[in-house]
Amino acid sequence: MATVHGVNYTQTHAPSDGNWKLVPVSEVGGTVRMLYDSYTLVSGDVAAMIINVGRLPKDSRVWDVQIYHNGVGLSSVIDVGFAFDDSALTDDPDMFLDGAALGATASQVSLKGGLAGPGGATVGVSAAPITIEGAGAVQITLMSGTLTADGTKTVQCKVLYSID
Repeated sequence: MATVHGVNYTQTHAPSDGNWKLVPVSEVGGTVRMLYDSYTLVSGDVAAMIINVGRLPKDSRVWDVQIYHNGVGLSSVIDVGFAFDDSALTDDPDMFLDGAALGATASQVSLKGGLAGPGGATVGVSAAPITIEGAGAVQITLMSGTLTADGTKTVQCKVLYSID
């Protein structure tokens, strides 16, 4: 059986050209942090409602985004993305999740392209980590639909990220 090395290991411990390279600390060690928030929905039209979840600093590496809801009853989808503070950077409203389905029963969805939970991401190569170019806010966008809620329907968001 052959022994092989991952990309970061090769650069830092076994470069073929003998020139050691530095790899961002947030990819080879360090601390994974969690940003968490929740929002209780009320009855009515939730089309294009944006929920600000929290802020991330520039150069954060997002490893997973998880959305949980307790049966909000929407027959629609959500996007989870990022709004940059710097107007020179283009906001990406579906950077993490694009068209994640919500339904009448409780469920969880995770980062597009990888690290999927039940009913979650697209099958394929993991999108993680996603590097954030500038500081800004993680946002959930409820795309369409109406909601009949009794004040107990919540959407929760967890963002797992690392930073140098």
